[in-house]
Amino acid sequence: MKPIIRPLSTLLMGGTYLLSIFYPFPIATGLVSLFALVALLSFFPYLNRVPKLLILALTIGALSMEMSREGLQHFFTGLQTNANVLAIFIFVPLLAIPIKQGNYLTYVEVIFSSYIKKTHQLYLFSTISAASIGAVMNVGSLPILYQLTDTKAFQPYTMMRLKSMSRGFVLAFLWSPYFISVGLVLAYFDISWLQLFVPGISLALLILLMGWLLEGRNREEIPIEMPLPNQAELKKAKRKVMELALIVALITAIIMVVENITGLSVLTVIPLVAILMSFLWSLFFSTKQQLADNYRSFFNSRIPGMGNELSLFIIAGAFGTALLDNGAEEWILSLLDALNISNVLLLIPVIALLMAVPAIVGLHPVITATILAITLSGSPLFMEDHLYLSLGLLSSWMAAILISPFSGVNLLLAAISRKSPFEISLKNNAGFSGLLWIVCYVGIVILYFIR
Repeated sequence: MKPIIRPLSTLLMGGTYLLSIFYPFPIATGLVSLFALVALLSFFPYLNRVPKLLILALTIGALSMEMSREGLQHFFTGLQTNANVLAIFIFVPLLAIPIKQGNYLTYVEVIFSSYIKKTHQLYLFSTISAASIGAVMNVGSLPILYQLTDTKAFQPYTMMRLKSMSRGFVLAFLWSPYFISVGLVLAYFDISWLQLFVPGISLALLILLMGWLLEGRNREEIPIEMPLPNQAELKKAKRKVMELALIVALITAIIMVVENITGLSVLTVIPLVAILMSFLWSLFFSTKQQLADNYRSFFNSRIPGMGNELSLFIIAGAFGTALLDNGAEEWILSLLDALNISNVLLLIPVIALLMAVPAIVGLHPVITATILAITLSGSPLFMEDHLYLSLGLLSSWMAAILISPFSGVNLLLAAISRKSPFEISLKNNAGFSGLLWIVCYVGIVILYFIR
């Protein structure tokens, strides 16, 4: 298919879903499913080998469970199951346009060169940058942060930089409303983002501190040979980085206020605010021609680059729907009954195993998370435990991403650093992944007994 089909069908899928929220029309669901199918088919030839195999396996599995004519209709409708979360995935990257156009990351580089004198400082600054900038720019922030720290002084500490970036980036999975993980649990579980935010950000900060303390045991001086920025440059850099933080906080506050005033789901509010604020913010830095070029680049480059995750999430929704149609909820309840699991605190370690083990052998966590979210959210056994289930799912998702050699984060870091994804994931992050999950689990247990 022509390359234009990929970005066009993707935008039509997300745009039709958002339009149907405000102007419901009878064929909306069918149109979203149709555009999702076209996107899936058009992306398929361009996907990496592992996502191709996973999509083929899930498609065959879903179709084999839905062999009847009515079942095929269910499969087609199931393609739009995750449309609300996909809208976030599609439109939030628009916020990267003003961030890049405003040269904010250049000022982050000035901060790096001014304050990093030792290895534990390099780890802390890299982790905070990946956690904060990555929370808005998503995985696209990692190559930029890698280049910012790829100076002669920092090159001997490449593996530390990679560890800090991957560990910092996954922290956003716990709380960022711009991440597909948070969108997923908000879509299926009966909780609000504000309920999730406080424990999520608290756990993220605790994990960040834990990682810094662990790396801080080996403090080494970093020889800096290049001249440091002068006071005027440093002052301007501080002001611009603070400006970036305040704007992102303002966007998040607008999302919260609009959700509260309108009663709309945060899953609808986030992409709409991202679209509007990206445009308004860009006006401060861009001419009409630059703005047009940036949106053209988003259409021609950024959206086609979403193929692996986008396709997997589309087919995961259809596969999860097929499982539900064929009694998956009863299967899971039977399994829990056989294991004598009736308490959510016993269920969360099972979720971790179901997320981590398949991720290590190549099954993307988004697939497992979708299936678990669809089935567990409807279970009467855990109707009062949706907050704990959400936190358990997100913490397990984080751990799975860190240790999977096939996760997008580790594959991307391996590509830009020319390191092995197995070295980045299993060798350097397996132990930290376990500690991270334990910290989250202890936090969930404490929250459970307090509430």
